[in-house]
Amino acid sequence: MEYQNQKWVNAAFAASGALVGWMLYTALNFIAATYDLEARVHNVSVVIMVFSVAVGGILFLGLNRNPKSTAYMHEVVVELGRVTWPSTKDTYRITIVVLLMVLFFGFLLGGLDALWVWLLRFIL
Repeated sequence: MEYQNQKWVNAAFAASGALVGWMLYTALNFIAATYDLEARVHNVSVVIMVFSVAVGGILFLGLNRNPKSTAYMHEVVVELGRVTWPSTKDTYRITIVVLLMVLFFGFLLGGLDALWVWLLRFIL
């Protein structure tokens, strides 16, 4: 099955493989540090790195060769193409509103917290 957005599908599968490989690499490094495998296994860091890259590559190839996952990811790319993205001006405006609201409610909650602390100290 030939798709016109195959490069985006491949990029999504590569990102998935890289993410899983990185998570596995991080977890295995944590396990190696916890159980002090550096002292027991020669070049354990290289073994962990090669294993993580291999698992990520196998995941990429498995997803890329599976027709169901390729068709699903193609549909995702097509749907993302239909999304109406906000303009740069709208994005700036909405970002400023969000930042102002965060500041406002941060000060409001900080003030209420200070008031409760003052009240509790006054009562106790």
